[in-house]
Amino acid sequence: MHSLYISHLGMTEPLGQSQVLPYLIGLANNGFGIEILSFEAGATEEALSATSNRLRNAGVRWTPLIRSESHRLEMKIWESSRGFAYGLARALQHRPKIVHARSYLPAAVADMIATVLPGAKMLFDCRGMLGDEYVDAGHWTENRLEYKLLKRFEKRAFKRTEGLVVLTDALRDWLVERDLLGRQTRVAVIPTCVDTDRFFPNEKRRAHVRAELGLTDELVVVYSGSLGNWYLASEMARFVGVLKRLHKRVALLILTPSVPDDFRADAIANGMGANEVIVRRVSPREMPTMLSAGDLGISFIQRCFSKLGSSPTKVAEYLASGLVAIVNDGVGDQAALGEDRDACVVLSSFDDAELERGAKAAIALATRPYQDRCRATVAVARARFSLAEAGVPKYAELYRTLCANE
Repeated sequence: MHSLYISHLGMTEPLGQSQVLPYLIGLANNGFGIEILSFEAGATEEALSATSNRLRNAGVRWTPLIRSESHRLEMKIWESSRGFAYGLARALQHRPKIVHARSYLPAAVADMIATVLPGAKMLFDCRGMLGDEYVDAGHWTENRLEYKLLKRFEKRAFKRTEGLVVLTDALRDWLVERDLLGRQTRVAVIPTCVDTDRFFPNEKRRAHVRAELGLTDELVVVYSGSLGNWYLASEMARFVGVLKRLHKRVALLILTPSVPDDFRADAIANGMGANEVIVRRVSPREMPTMLSAGDLGISFIQRCFSKLGSSPTKVAEYLASGLVAIVNDGVGDQAALGEDRDACVVLSSFDDAELERGAKAAIALATRPYQDRCRATVAVARARFSLAEAGVPKYAELYRTLCANE
């Protein structure tokens, strides 16, 4: 059973390395023939060679194309045409049963290939409502031409595709309620998963990293990932301030490629000492080690329509690493994490009373014996977000279903 996977995200990029290749290699290990066509931006020869070797060893074919840094509509049309030409050539040679597209531009290419290739099924890996994300982030308005074209294609894609992957039950239910799916469309909800072979608790590693950071018995709150747009740094800083007032010995560890000056300043304004806010820029390879220093992992995100389909990677990584997850509801399926009371704290608002309630609950969970805490958080990570135990099996099941419905 052969699949052609098309991605505008590069396989040499951090997200491609951590969130795409593990799934595809997992599918290859389950007996599926996988071929990747991806657009790479600024990849070095070293990165291309390393990724090529990794995929060759896994038995996966890979054709990398160059992706422009430009976001102009005419450039995206050009890249789509190149993707179609290369993709159709590969499809005619290997006759895939499934043309699997990650996000919107590849979905347009997959739509055309699956339409002209007899017996091929389209699988749209949606990853969220792209046009609405641009609007909610303030990059577009609903009157913009690109938004209107994207929404028109989105409506067709949801009706036309034989397989659809979304990240949350919330988005799946929204699509079903509005009758936006085709009768033939099979839907799989597969949240952003974590590789528990890379992210896991390790007491020895934890002690070493904390010593390097100058931490002793502090309650360490970690934020990892980008800042800006819908990430609520001010609200997270207020929460850390409440923790500081209640627990006294608290440190904030910010692991981000962004400029964190405002977040750091807000934390200090809310009672943190300057030496209690630690900022590090770490590579994806270093992230599992750095997370092991933490006790709590925080992720507050703006509630907006596009976040209905969001599944933050950082939350899965926190839990797998032994950190109690502190999140807000109104984002994807995060409200459901409130069921996992031994591992997660879900806030319903950011008013003072709710911040204090959440902080007290977080302190109680995080100050349990380390092994007890990790046992609880890892159980949630494995049940909800494990790459090996949830992500790959769900993709494999959808692949088999699509091929069985010929």
